[in-house]
Amino acid sequence: MAPAQNGPRGLMSIREMASRSYQLKINYLETINFRPGSYLKSPSFSVGGYEWMLFYYPRGKAKGTTDRGQGGSVSLYVFLRTIAKNVDAIFDFTLLENNGSLSATKTKRVSQAFSHDSFASRDLPSGCWVRLFKKDDAVDKYLLDGHIIIMCTVTILGSDTRPAGSSSTTPSMDFREDFANLWLDKDMLDVTFEVNGEHFQAHKLVLAARSPVFKNILFGPSQQGLSGTVQIEGMQPSVFKMMLQFIYTDSVPHDQELANSDTTAGASLAITQQLLAAADTYALTMLKLMCEERLCMQLSVDSFATTLVLAEQHDCPRLKAACLYFASDPENLSKIALTDEYLNLSLAYPSILRELRDKCRAAPLDSNLSST
Repeated sequence: MAPAQNGPRGLMSIREMASRSYQLKINYLETINFRPGSYLKSPSFSVGGYEWMLFYYPRGKAKGTTDRGQGGSVSLYVFLRTIAKNVDAIFDFTLLENNGSLSATKTKRVSQAFSHDSFASRDLPSGCWVRLFKKDDAVDKYLLDGHIIIMCTVTILGSDTRPAGSSSTTPSMDFREDFANLWLDKDMLDVTFEVNGEHFQAHKLVLAARSPVFKNILFGPSQQGLSGTVQIEGMQPSVFKMMLQFIYTDSVPHDQELANSDTTAGASLAITQQLLAAADTYALTMLKLMCEERLCMQLSVDSFATTLVLAEQHDCPRLKAACLYFASDPENLSKIALTDEYLNLSLAYPSILRELRDKCRAAPLDSNLSST
């Protein structure tokens, strides 16, 4: 073997990458009979200054949605929560056998550029699907007390923009628990909201810090908060409660309740749509983006028209683009065109149909795209 040579500088270099590993433990036996489209949501985690979340679908996406190929498979959805552009990341997922060894066959690698910004980039997704294994695959060797363990390693290769205030050291997220406890303990509450007969208490400064709209309501010229009770119109109490929970915790704790077997898909969709409208009204950008992402995943023939109108009314270009892409599929469009909602859409928003026609660019579809 030839001796090592100290060559000119620049021929070889080494760079440390931001990487972190996590262990995802899931009660497989308790979740395998969930209906398709139901999911569990992981706590958010940080790698390289970016926050991520994992959505676990025990039976894949619901039938008739935009997902093609995940139905019936145990799947994960990787979601970038941080507002950033062109984040190149590698995700490695490997099942752990019940003897403690890493599986040589149940392993998946995803390498993708993610984007998540307030302008809703259409070029790069803020999430991606990972099919782990089929529902009927033999999983006995991976079960431990009814649970499966998935080892997840995330490596950040780089991005066009780093999140504001990020550094090589992951900041503490304890403040979320502090704010959540502040609300749950009902301590030092100084404003009451009345929503359709129900009352909710909160802290003026917290709401003002999170929402410029609440800041104007509580501390602006009108100072409605001085009366002690602020009236909220045009919103369901359950939706207002979820919005408050997001303001204090930066998450929506009732996400799983929307997806469990006791809640119909239609009710879950309606609540998410109302929550997006509320987020837009009160300028809660991250909540609005989270709702957009969920509605993109819930797109179906039945939800197409109401979701597209919502996207148009609340300036959601990414959600609108997802709707138009879904309807550009000839099979989907032929079913959509038979619904009453589609007729109402053509009457109220003829310009959208022109956009859809441009998206399709296919003569066989023209008969379904006539506007009134």
